[in-house]
Amino acid sequence: MLKRYISYTLLVLMTIVGSACDSWLDLRPVNGVVKQDFWQTKEQVRSALFGAYASLNGNYRGYQLTERMFLLGELRGYMVALNTGANYNDTQIIFGNIQATNPLADWSGFYGTINLCNNVIENGPQALETDQTFQVEDLNNYVAEARGLRALMYFYLVRSFGEVPLVTDAIDSDEDELTMPKSSQEEVLAQILEDLDLAEGDIYESHETTAASKGRMTKYAINALQADVHLWMENYEEAVVAADKVLAGPYSLVEQESWLRELFVEGNSTESIFEIQYESPQNNAFFNMFSTVQGRRFLAYPSVLEDTYGFDINFPEEIDARSIDVTLKSSGEIWKYIGLGETQRRQATDSYANWIVYRLADVMLMKAEGLSQIGRGEEALEIIQTIRERGGAVEATEESPSASSSNDIVRYVLAERARELAFEGKRWFDLLRVSKMDNYSNLDLMLNAAITNAPETNLNSILNQMRDTRSHYLPVYFLELDANPELVQNPYYIQ
Repeated sequence: MLKRYISYTLLVLMTIVGSACDSWLDLRPVNGVVKQDFWQTKEQVRSALFGAYASLNGNYRGYQLTERMFLLGELRGYMVALNTGANYNDTQIIFGNIQATNPLADWSGFYGTINLCNNVIENGPQALETDQTFQVEDLNNYVAEARGLRALMYFYLVRSFGEVPLVTDAIDSDEDELTMPKSSQEEVLAQILEDLDLAEGDIYESHETTAASKGRMTKYAINALQADVHLWMENYEEAVVAADKVLAGPYSLVEQESWLRELFVEGNSTESIFEIQYESPQNNAFFNMFSTVQGRRFLAYPSVLEDTYGFDINFPEEIDARSIDVTLKSSGEIWKYIGLGETQRRQATDSYANWIVYRLADVMLMKAEGLSQIGRGEEALEIIQTIRERGGAVEATEESPSASSSNDIVRYVLAERARELAFEGKRWFDLLRVSKMDNYSNLDLMLNAAITNAPETNLNSILNQMRDTRSHYLPVYFLELDANPELVQNPYYIQ
């Protein structure tokens, strides 16, 4: 569906040009411009970059990328349960009936953003020749931001689909190549790391305002993504090095007492590294997913409160401070995105919380995971304890692995990530990353998640599916196969 990417790119480039603004949230169509007159000024390059950011929270392709990020990271992790508002496609994923016709497999939104980034990377430097006020440092930063954003999009794709087409050239006319085969995971990951390495040298550590520094890629966002990618690739030394760069930055954990308010209500907290920005009246996708008003799609499974957070109804005073009335309600209602406090709810018109991509606690636990694999278990356990103390974890979820037991520690990290980062689009990727370590030596982790919460009627088929590691990646969407003769279906889904 590359033609769709072209149409979307041209639409954005033709409508965003105009005077520069302080926040990409504030972009509005100002006037049209034909392509040959674009890429002439620093304002145009900046506007094109902001168009790439705007594509993250827009609804230009029938869905918001933040919703897709949530679904890709949570549906198969068996922490979110179906509710009455769940649609047919949600249900099929939970029941293990994953087909090429399921819209969750539609990757066009990610490629739309990738192509906007490709245009900035490829065409932005032209403006240096025509705009004498354009500083090289500013251009290099814009290109670095685009590289970082492109790397993030490809990281979602490679974790979700395995092999995907690797498109790094800008596509902006019907004369450009519209079909191409998939590249291997290794090739895509190599491109991601190349983009991040190049970006790290040129990108700014901060931008003009706090919101801009949290809502745009910075050096520290690049480092957080590097740590994540290296963990996925089992490059543990490199993951720790990248995480340490973030930990040396201008971030601090928020106090537990203000955890919900600062992180999820106000946003752009001292803990935040990169989050996709929303601003009134631009609503996110989460009210419809979690609120009862319009037919809630998802609840938390009872096991999240009982097993993940260690809640025991016989000891109601012993409560993980991140759990009841903060992350979720005792009824299973997912609260992070619809609560304004312990009891106050958002209205539909108030649903403009940001979507956090990376925050400090996430990176700290990434570092702990890396440390556990390079013989530095004591340091890993200290980080886990720090996160637990800030989160008010209960004794029931405390573990005591030996500092020399790398696998026991990494499982402890995974359990703590479930508590700290519940419903933040991380769980399936965490399960898959740790399960596939050392040639799938921890496959039992995802199997146990399914045994705990998967629908009993389909449990055996789901377990058999999960034992076939090819099923851990989604199928290529049927419309992509129809449009691109060079694509082949992922092996598990070939009939």
